[in-house]
Amino acid sequence: MTVATGNHGNCRTRTYLRSESAVFLKTKEKHGGLSNMAGGFPLVVNSVAIRSSEALYQACRFPHLPEVQRIIIAQRSPMSAKMKGKPYRDNSRPDWDSVRIKIMRWCLQGKLAQNWDAFSALLLETGARPIVEHSRRDDFWGAKPVDEQTLIGINALGRLLMELRERVKNEPQESLLRVDPPSIPDFLLYSDQIGPICQFPSGDTSEQLSAGERPSPVAGISVPAAAVAETVSSYSLTGTDCGLLNVNTATADDWQALPGITPKLAAAIVAHREKYGPFLTSDKVKSVRGIGEKTYQKVVDKITTDRLPKSSEHPNAQTPLPL
Repeated sequence: MTVATGNHGNCRTRTYLRSESAVFLKTKEKHGGLSNMAGGFPLVVNSVAIRSSEALYQACRFPHLPEVQRIIIAQRSPMSAKMKGKPYRDNSRPDWDSVRIKIMRWCLQGKLAQNWDAFSALLLETGARPIVEHSRRDDFWGAKPVDEQTLIGINALGRLLMELRERVKNEPQESLLRVDPPSIPDFLLYSDQIGPICQFPSGDTSEQLSAGERPSPVAGISVPAAAVAETVSSYSLTGTDCGLLNVNTATADDWQALPGITPKLAAAIVAHREKYGPFLTSDKVKSVRGIGEKTYQKVVDKITTDRLPKSSEHPNAQTPLPL
């Protein structure tokens, strides 16, 4: 049973009966994997490996402080990621309270997209019961116990998880494997606009990801070696974006995997990009000598310009690029 009982700011509190709900507190207990503090559900965002949805969520507080984001993401546990960001909370993005629900929803959707088998199973195991985070202190994201059977709170995290569970039940899996960023200003990671979160290529799973960071594929952006705790997964994201070839980061070898692209053409594309700057749209590759309409039509559905580098990152780029 769930009963609305009052207001907490602009949000309504609810009363939950433990016996009728899927309640989680400790991560090792039943349903514990639903917690943001659960390990084993890493993500890759903008080619940066992040150990947990909690670390990603906390990093999103500080789009204007990339070094703080690095500190948070480098932590080995979700709790330490949360704690490392705590001293900087007075300097959170100014609209944090109004965007945090959107950001948490996006983090959870990314957790699902990149850990589909394990996380979708956890969600579905809860059936139709209310999902409730048992919290001793926080009745915004969770609900506080008032006796052995009753918990009261906004339970924002639980409600977002129930929302996601309904999507798993009612929408095609394919529609949930790409998660576009929320429409909020200055949604940045390491000073770069955040792009879509996508399912790992070729069925790669969380077991292959263990590092806090990996270098970005965009030229001119590097990650200090000291920030990388371990080797990242064996697969390469260089040049790819959600299964499509990113024309502005792809190597010559990447290009040769596409139909109609010879080694000579691949080298010419990369040389053209290095000389004149990024391609503003995918059809601009036709400006490369040797790529006509016929060749372009063979690759048009396999390439993208998502996550273009900033114009300032290439000395010959004259027009501001859409981010």
